[in-house]
Order: sequence, then structure tokens, then C-alpha cells
Amino acid sequence: MSVPVAMNGLDARQVARLRGELERLKREALAGVRRSAGELKGEDAELFRDLGLTGDGAQAEEEFERDVAGAGQVRAALMAIVAAEQRLATGEYGLCEDCGERIGYARLGAQPAASRCVGCQELAEKRGGPSHFPG
Repeated sequence: MSVPVAMNGLDARQVARLRGELERLKREALAGVRRSAGELKGEDAELFRDLGLTGDGAQAEEEFERDVAGAGQVRAALMAIVAAEQRLATGEYGLCEDCGERIGYARLGAQPAASRCVGCQELAEKRGGPSHFPG
């Protein structure tokens, strides 16, 4: 692990705190991916059993689709965290990917994987474009 340095308006202490928070979020997301993968495997078998034996496949399919969507959200969060870690490594962390301006510490404290400043994130959401989860 590298020694935290000041970067893009963030002091070394803030960078260290945000790096630690990203690591914690990554551990949680990885645990969620593992948990989701195990649940999906088990539910996949249940789905086919339900479809073949009970004829009440609609409910089982709906539950399965909900779990797949949840797994997709966890995966998107993990990808955003990894991207933020890459920005930390390259010195680009804390800069908005759209306008290049600094992302405030308060925003990064609330969303350590944020890749946009508040203004650009709001514009992206209004346009209906990709929000680069989690924002």
C-alpha cells in the first residue's frame, strides 16, 4: 500500500480516509457478490424445480429476476469502487470525469467512488444517461 499524498484538493489525511473507505466498501461488495452467486445457484435449482413440479413458476421467476437485478447492482458498485481505486493510483481521484473540476471532500466522503461532481452528476441524471453507479 502506498503512502497517501495530497491530491486534487484533498490533503493526505483525507486521501488516506477515503482509500480506507474504498477498501471497506470493496470488501463488502465482494462479500455481496459471493453471497449473491451462492444464492442464485441455489435459487436457480429451485426455480426449475418449481417450474416443473408446482406449475407456479411465475413467482419463482419473479424472485429469481429480483435476485439477478440485485446481483447486478452489487457488481456495478464493485466496478465503481475498482475504478475509484484506479483513479487513486493514477492521481486522478477527486476530479470530475466530465468537467475536470475537483469533487468536494464532502461528496467523496458520502460517495467515495464518485466520479462526477454534484453538478455533472445531476446533469447526467437529467439526461437519462449512465449514472456511473453509485454517483
